[in-house]
Amino acid sequence: MHPSQSKILKIVNSAFYGLINKTSSLEHALVILGLKEVKNIVLAFSIQSYFTNKTNNTDRERFWKHSIVCSQIAKFLGNHFNAPGKDTLFLSGLIHDIGKLVFDQYFHDEFIETVNMVVTKQIKTSEAEKNILGTTHYQVAAKLLQQWQFPKEVIMQVFYHHAPWHDMNYTSGSIIIYLSDVMSKISGYTCIENEQKTEIDALLNPKVIDFLTKNGFDLDKKSLEKLLNRINDLITNEMNNVLKIFD
Repeated sequence: MHPSQSKILKIVNSAFYGLINKTSSLEHALVILGLKEVKNIVLAFSIQSYFTNKTNNTDRERFWKHSIVCSQIAKFLGNHFNAPGKDTLFLSGLIHDIGKLVFDQYFHDEFIETVNMVVTKQIKTSEAEKNILGTTHYQVAAKLLQQWQFPKEVIMQVFYHHAPWHDMNYTSGSIIIYLSDVMSKISGYTCIENEQKTEIDALLNPKVIDFLTKNGFDLDKKSLEKLLNRINDLITNEMNNVLKIFD
């Protein structure tokens, strides 16, 4: 079996996807997920492969762990909330932070400065990026994806993954990538070691809860805790499977 097919089947059979019966063939995966989602999974792996050997980042393993956990949580939440456009969520979740790899590759010294600032000052990555580079990883990622002619839905989900309340067109998908990013950090899967710890309170801001509720994501502290417990169980189940896919 070709390595890329093996990766696709690992994703499809991930506990996060919630399939009752596991599949051992790409043909069956196509039937279950549809051509569009399988193509998006292949595309996600292509992007990961492109950047793997072209970055100076010394903590790529942490970066890709965060990315794969985010993609899996996104798929899980898409099913949980029966969100529209579910076939883009794995792709958007996996590549939401690729702007950081662009910084690392082309502005390495400045990138290292941002990492150090995030740790020493305990500020958000985007704030450090604005201070040092004058732009953010999500702005750069959106521009790159636009040049690569990615679907508008994916571009917007990546661009708004820190502020889905500004997305007027693909709000549900951007909300899911936002939630997945935050939840992956709450679960301990951050891009930067020793960055500011993310707690569940980050999602319990009254304005955030009101925005989520108005858009069909009825969440409170109890339901969030329940979701996070379930997600942590799924992460444990996939510790030696999907979470090792880029090792």
